[in-house]
Amino acid sequence: MRIISIDYGSQRVGIAISDPLNIIPISLPTLIINGSNEIAIEKIKNVCNKYSIGKIIIGYPIGLSGNMTSQTEKVDAFIKLLETNFDCRIIKWDERYTSKEAKDILIKKGINTIKNKEKIDQMSAFIMMKDYLNSNS
Repeated sequence: MRIISIDYGSQRVGIAISDPLNIIPISLPTLIINGSNEIAIEKIKNVCNKYSIGKIIIGYPIGLSGNMTSQTEKVDAFIKLLETNFDCRIIKWDERYTSKEAKDILIKKGINTIKNKEKIDQMSAFIMMKDYLNSNS
């Protein structure tokens, strides 16, 4: 079974999946949800069904000091929705620095990060998947 990584945001959800052997991360287009968790769940269900997903990694936003933030509360609420709608293991993954790393990579590639927020979300999900796969190899 493949794995999906999710970089949750209220407007966009970055996603990446693993290859069938859970070795290589593959980025997928960012999901545009326009503030609707219901749309997010439906779109994630479609991806999970299409790719036979058996595990969910979700970016967990912890402040640099290690404290919970307002975004942490939003992600916790979204995790509850995931638990209600998916019968698979859900792993919270520390996402500190992934957005900065994603921006740095995109800037090096000459991509304007101000106009391409979807690319930041997509790259953040890819980085989380890469890190997760590397930690379990």
